[in-house]
Amino acid sequence: MDISPGVNRRTFLKVLASGATVSLSVTSLSAIAANSSRPRLTDMPDWAPEPGKARWRIDGMPKVLGQKLYARDFKARDFKDWPQDGEYFLYAVRCDRYDQVVNGYDLSMLPAELQPVARVDAAALAAHGMTIATNMSNPFLTTLGKPADFFGQPVVMLIFPSFEVYRRAVKILQFNPDVIQYGAPTTPKQSVYTPSFNYVRDDAQQFNYVYSADYNARQEAVASQITAQLPTWPTFSRDFYTQTIDPVFMEPEAGLAWYEAGAKQLNLVLGTQSPMGDALDAAGIFAHSDFKVCDIDIVSCYPGGGFGGRDQSYFTMYLCMAAPFSAKPLRWAQSRFEQFQVGLKRCETQFNETLAVDKDGMIQAISCSFTMNGGDQKNLSPFVAQLAALSSMSCYNIPRAIAKASAIQTPQLLGGSQRGFGGPQAFMAIETLLDEAAQTLKIDPFMLRRKNLLGKGRGATVTGAPILQDLQLEQILTRLEQHPLWQQRLEVQQARQRDGMLYGVGFAMSNEAYGTSGDGMFGAVEIEENGHITVYTPYVDMGNGAATALGLAPASFLGRNANSINMGETNLFDGLKLTTSPKTPTPSNYVLKSAGSSSACLGAFYQYHVVEQAGLALVLQSLLPAARALWGKDAPAAALRWKGNRLHADGLPTLPWTAIIKQARRMKLPMVAVVHASYVGAFATAEYAFRSGAATLPLDYIAMGTTVDTLETIARSQLNNPPAINSRFGRTTYAPCGSLVATSVNPKTGEVKVESVVSVLCAGVLHCPQMVSGQSQGAIAMALGNVLLEHCPNDATGPGNGTWNLDKYNIARSTDIPQQELVILPPAPGETTARGIAEAVMCPIGPSILNALSMATHGQRYTATPVTPQRILESLK
Repeated sequence: MDISPGVNRRTFLKVLASGATVSLSVTSLSAIAANSSRPRLTDMPDWAPEPGKARWRIDGMPKVLGQKLYARDFKARDFKDWPQDGEYFLYAVRCDRYDQVVNGYDLSMLPAELQPVARVDAAALAAHGMTIATNMSNPFLTTLGKPADFFGQPVVMLIFPSFEVYRRAVKILQFNPDVIQYGAPTTPKQSVYTPSFNYVRDDAQQFNYVYSADYNARQEAVASQITAQLPTWPTFSRDFYTQTIDPVFMEPEAGLAWYEAGAKQLNLVLGTQSPMGDALDAAGIFAHSDFKVCDIDIVSCYPGGGFGGRDQSYFTMYLCMAAPFSAKPLRWAQSRFEQFQVGLKRCETQFNETLAVDKDGMIQAISCSFTMNGGDQKNLSPFVAQLAALSSMSCYNIPRAIAKASAIQTPQLLGGSQRGFGGPQAFMAIETLLDEAAQTLKIDPFMLRRKNLLGKGRGATVTGAPILQDLQLEQILTRLEQHPLWQQRLEVQQARQRDGMLYGVGFAMSNEAYGTSGDGMFGAVEIEENGHITVYTPYVDMGNGAATALGLAPASFLGRNANSINMGETNLFDGLKLTTSPKTPTPSNYVLKSAGSSSACLGAFYQYHVVEQAGLALVLQSLLPAARALWGKDAPAAALRWKGNRLHADGLPTLPWTAIIKQARRMKLPMVAVVHASYVGAFATAEYAFRSGAATLPLDYIAMGTTVDTLETIARSQLNNPPAINSRFGRTTYAPCGSLVATSVNPKTGEVKVESVVSVLCAGVLHCPQMVSGQSQGAIAMALGNVLLEHCPNDATGPGNGTWNLDKYNIARSTDIPQQELVILPPAPGETTARGIAEAVMCPIGPSILNALSMATHGQRYTATPVTPQRILESLK
């Protein structure tokens, strides 16, 4: 395999806080592969020859054929500009405790032929000016004479000259208690990360976070008044706990690094959710080092699983830090043991909630608090906690609310973003309390929810923000209430009791947000000379099928799917040098929001939008003018339609795709459109001066050119950004879902079996139904494991001790997967977009299981996960 990271490379400069200027570039692995074959002009993509429909995943054939896709697959010889005489191998000697001083480390158990060629410890880093990375809370490596800052912190990183030496040495070092020398015990410290969040809403006083100018001054007083009112109504209160959970990537983190001292260049091969973020982190590491880096080049591979666990991962920074100490390219592939020890986890969460419901079933108030264990690195854990607070009211309009959230710093397992952020914890609390309230007040659980539903123009979120979408909550309730699984639950329960088994059916809803409601996004479409369509996106496919969905997006206006897609592309977009700093007059490169990370929920609504709109820009600037030239007549854009690879317009002859492309090139019209959009409760819009006439699009920047290297800005006017108040809304885009879960319990063993799951999902427009189905199945398996099986203890018995693998971590297996039915509601009236559903189906499954267990055990309430057989047996005594 002969791959050159130099293919179509475009570099751009970044000025760091230190004042140093570094050239950064990212090359998409898919971009390299796309250049290996050139289909004829008339060829349609094999993976999706019918516009808007996929026969298989766009990356399906390479995966099935075992081609190199993941960072773990590659060696230095796979890159023709790299040294071809092999690579060195990296191993981290990690601390398995944090409550004792680290006195030193001993490698004397390694024979001479297995000794490393280089050692990288804290003293070596300090000697070269590398101390603390830009976004790490503590030094890279454990300082001798002090305790480790967290489980798994390396005390030294060892570089071995060959794989054989590495393999034999690791067998001696791994799990060896004599390698690290510990001393006196210490007392770990704990603190609170900033920011923390406190939302208070009281409709009677017209007080909330969004619209109250005196919010900060009055929030404590209003919260006290709400707390004093709570005893006025029946209240339902519980303390909850959710455990630390590992994302269990298919591919543990791996990568290659090659530091060229003479060229002052750092070359990386990575599987990551954020390649440009990694490049900036790497630049920060070397900002004050005597290892000079002026150029950082990344080859971005498929990550092999994400779920948020690769968002701001620290793997890349450690690899970069070790690279200058290696005389050859450095290869690092973490084992599953290492991934369990130091990979980002779902935060352990302790939370409490009080729900006040009057005798008529109207929810009067909610008061809740969430505390998440972020471990030693700040990461995104404060914002995971924030989403728990923002999601606390779920699908319901509650006139009085107090929602607090914070993340704490501990030396335990590293917490961060994971599928659902903090939403699953919030939905677990409110949905189980609602179930308890319905039983106590003798109100039908569906009626209780109907009385309190949020809706477009009806109610507001915990911040006081309006609901801008049709949430279709009534339809979700109706579908589930009428389902035989719910209607027949009592009959089945009685039949199971006669067989000595316990049985219950639980119901819950969720209103999971997607995006941050303050999002910027890039997309680009190129029509090559042979008619081949290529999509460029900074987005990364984490196994959620984003590459396939975005590959279908050009068909909306170009009538053809993409032949290839460049995921993780950043240079093309960063080279535009857009700014979010408004000036007077507004510069042509000003946009409201910069691009964010590749979280899974951003694909269908946000990223699809810009790719689709890039295709429209090509129609308006190039294809329509070319078609008019061929027709000899004008035709409005609204009259165009594609059918059978030909362009149709009423009263005019049809034109083949090939003829239009050739004519556009004869006229030297742009064949590349690069666009940016900003969303804050709505898309920013502007009017653009296209060759076919002025048009207003939901974009705030467009650049076009005959190639990616000849881009010029398209003149815009009447830029219309969403109202500034929208930035305080918190969240505005939602994918509601409801579920029924049937469980059986063996009262002799406590074993729980999830038998059936019915999900009703509000997904908007479906880009690729097969992908939605796959996401649903995976989400149910994940939720089931989270509630009943998985657990990473945060003490020395857990993965922090470095001995955990899949033999100790209990995940759902095929025999655990229940029968499933997915009901997808038709798009709401007037809805033309998809919704981000990567997390939606998962969110109500957990509380549905807990409510089902309550029914099965005749009223027992389980408020801590995982719910193990031992806990079931204890509750049944």
